[in-house]
Amino acid sequence: MAWYLRRVARQAAAALLTLLAFALIAVAGLPEQRTWQSLPQDGALTLAGRTLDGASFQLSAWRGLPIILNFWASWCAPCREELPALQQLHASGFRVVGVNVGEPSQQALGFAMAHGVTFPNLLDPDYYWLRVFGVRTLPTTFFISADGALREIVQGGMSADELFRKARALDEP
Repeated sequence: MAWYLRRVARQAAAALLTLLAFALIAVAGLPEQRTWQSLPQDGALTLAGRTLDGASFQLSAWRGLPIILNFWASWCAPCREELPALQQLHASGFRVVGVNVGEPSQQALGFAMAHGVTFPNLLDPDYYWLRVFGVRTLPTTFFISADGALREIVQGGMSADELFRKARALDEP
């Protein structure tokens, strides 16, 4: 009888492990998470700091204008993929600001220069702004309307078409 109980226990354990493996595979195959969140209590316009080249920058200088705020890092593959589209948005007249997360200034500046980035990018070497904005994945992009309202937050990379569509929607009421 004891051998029978051990056999049943082994079969149950094997079935449980198989079920767990399928669950992990299913979760890993889910698309990137895209969720609505809220801005920090003081609002996005409190964002201020030093840019990659050492200049002072305050997002509040763009008050009354729609803003695309993007958190990124040079090691992040989706960040690198969407960077040309962010630069195109900037070149088209949209207000784009990046926040480089956790990298030394020379590394971030070298990366931005090598990729022709001309929009302002703030340094966040100690993850302060990352925590303030509740960013959990890179890239994360905040779409903020001219009245300062958060329209959307996208976690994960976007195509150029998606970025432009969401940026143009900021001008709509």
